Amino acid sequence: MQIYVSGSLAYDRIMNFDGRFSDHILPDKIHVLNVCFNVNGLQEKLGGTAGNIAYGLAQLGESPTVLASLGRDGGRYLEWMKSHGIGVECVRQVEEEFTAGAYITTDQSDNQITGFNPGAMKFSCCFEPEGLDPRNSLAIVAPGNLEDLTQLPPRFRQLGLPFIFDPGQSLNILSGAQLKESITGALALISNDYELELITRKTGLDLAGLLGLTSAVITTKGDQGSVLQRAGGQVFIPVVPASQVKDPTGAGDAYRGGLLKGLAQGLSLEESCLWGATLASYAVASYGTQEYRLDQGDFQGRLARAKAGLA
Repeated sequence: MQIYVSGSLAYDRIMNFDGRFSDHILPDKIHVLNVCFNVNGLQEKLGGTAGNIAYGLAQLGESPTVLASLGRDGGRYLEWMKSHGIGVECVRQVEEEFTAGAYITTDQSDNQITGFNPGAMKFSCCFEPEGLDPRNSLAIVAPGNLEDLTQLPPRFRQLGLPFIFDPGQSLNILSGAQLKESITGALALISNDYELELITRKTGLDLAGLLGLTSAVITTKGDQGSVLQRAGGQVFIPVVPASQVKDPTGAGDAYRGGLLKGLAQGLSLEESCLWGATLASYAVASYGTQEYRLDQGDFQGRLARAKAGLA
């Protein structure tokens, strides 16, 4: 099955400040704020929703196609995806922009100051559906370019291509009307519990109303597991224990990758959510969103234990 992953591609530049921001910010001078923090180095990690989800799928043996945009500095990201069997024919390269980038500085109290440059993400992908077989295809529309978030769902509906809608971090740029339109006809709406609250407020729809637009609502709740809700009731999906917890960043994208893998195999939504929870247990054990490696035997063991716990 061909899996299409729409979303963002970004470089995460991560810095640590050996102090506390609060010691250098004067509360009575906020209106004339001018601060500088010397950091103790910089790490660059590959990120973005489309890249992270596609990487998880590649770890599970799939060859997804990414629908996103890269800037003139995106060559090494492009080569990374190719080396992992990820399709890049629908990745648009924008020479007049840099690739989207997050500049994250964390102090000793785990407070963060982040600057984000959307760069090439301001441009939609170059998706062309010629030759696409909707009976053997699946897609996810994840946070990224506004045009892709609003235009791909109706195109997928028109093609008869099943898709999951995941507005996530892009909720601030989507109106209630746009959300309703993009959720309509989706195989599932997925978000965390905070984002679900924002969705209900923006759309004016409660859970029952959302389930009138999509057949399922999947809500992730961090270390409290996730919930699959449908018109007939809900199913709790437990957390799959990780070998260690280093960094929760990217766990949600890994969950989505595992979910898509399960669905691509023809599994039920419940079983597919377990695949998502299992893949997320690897992401949290690594620093960075595309750093984990799967041992298939270990993965299947964790999955089997998760299924036993759900039974």
